[in-house]
Amino acid sequence: MLQAQESETLYRPLGVGFHVGVGGLLPTGSLTDDFKGFALFTGGIDINYNSAKAKIDISFGQPSFKNENLYAVYDEQGRDLQLNATANPTLFGISFQLGYTVLRLGRLSITPAVGVSSSNLSWDINHIKYEKDEEGIEKPVINDVTATHEKNFSWTASVDFDIRLHGKLVDYPLGDGGQAHYTSSLRITPFVTNAKFNNFNPSVKGCCVGATVSYAGLLRSISR
Repeated sequence: MLQAQESETLYRPLGVGFHVGVGGLLPTGSLTDDFKGFALFTGGIDINYNSAKAKIDISFGQPSFKNENLYAVYDEQGRDLQLNATANPTLFGISFQLGYTVLRLGRLSITPAVGVSSSNLSWDINHIKYEKDEEGIEKPVINDVTATHEKNFSWTASVDFDIRLHGKLVDYPLGDGGQAHYTSSLRITPFVTNAKFNNFNPSVKGCCVGATVSYAGLLRSISR
């Protein structure tokens, strides 16, 4: 009787879910002249339709500087007239990707995806002037502090390795009502994002390569 009841359960094609996790990111190319790798916090939503997926990711991190004068502003003697006011800028990014599940094997599903990414890098800059002290020696003094930011818009690609943890029926309706099936998964996502900052002197470009580990949940309505 139980088998017959399960066989009559139909999963509707539309599913809505979320994911939240942590990871790390490493710059490549000439980006390594200005930045170090850093930890990344990420979260977002998933919309599945059968094997197709659309996902939105929001990420946050604070890379460390390797270059203290990114715009290369110097005086006639070659001394820095701008220096970073903080040790770490703030990186906020959002991406939209479309993917398709190419393999389901037991509890594992693999979904490659491609899309676009927009990120904003913000930090404060100290503006420097040089003044003579009581002994007549010129020393750097902070003249002003201003906020600055750089934006990057480019392509991104990732692969979601979802390992299903458990599934259960829940009473919350989804779509046109009725019961829904909730599935939780451990998601491992390697990714690559292109980046270029033309305003730096010299300009830098490369790819940001990283991976995240997330908890993912998916609700899919059912009918019997």
